[in-house]
Amino acid sequence: MRLLRLALAAALVAGVTVAARAGTLTDARVGFSADRTLVLDGHVYQGKIWTMPGMERHEQVIKGFEPIFILHAGSPLGEIVLPQLHTTVEFVFPRALRVLDDKRLTRHPVSHAVIEGIPTTKYAVDETTPEGHAVGTLWLSREGIPMRVAGTFTAPHGHVSSVRWELSHVRIGPQPAALFVPPHGYSRLPAEAVAPLLGLRLKSARH
Repeated sequence: MRLLRLALAAALVAGVTVAARAGTLTDARVGFSADRTLVLDGHVYQGKIWTMPGMERHEQVIKGFEPIFILHAGSPLGEIVLPQLHTTVEFVFPRALRVLDDKRLTRHPVSHAVIEGIPTTKYAVDETTPEGHAVGTLWLSREGIPMRVAGTFTAPHGHVSSVRWELSHVRIGPQPAALFVPPHGYSRLPAEAVAPLLGLRLKSARH
């Protein structure tokens, strides 16, 4: 798991700019589902996550809508499904998340802890990349499940964001493939047409 992929979740639910990157938010080697709590700069967002290796589904209530975010490893694009509008939106991943592929984020294990019944290793993170500076703590299971993250990320221009992520009610096991595929028959809109409804700034896949 990579600390700043949590910043992507923050970007999706909290309306920060979405730029360009390929991948998923976790690097888990097993399927699982869980309740997810994300706290970004003091704002609390409750949601759910379903994953299989290389695939993720996030559900989050935003401004009265219930968007579904579908992500696939190896793709530069993500997809937002808006069931209320029978619409899907393709958007480009954040470039800043390139730092999340840095294996140095797990080079400083400091202790072990059991969280929600799942054994984890606690890692101290203090890394600088071209995308910014990440400082914090990561609790990662041996299967790659990011059970907890707490830290800050300082962008090159100096903006500091605080991020906390916790998973609860984790259920490990295969997840239905249909969860990771947008429904058939939905209309497709450009990101800029839907972003104002959700309070997001999205970079369209067409650009």
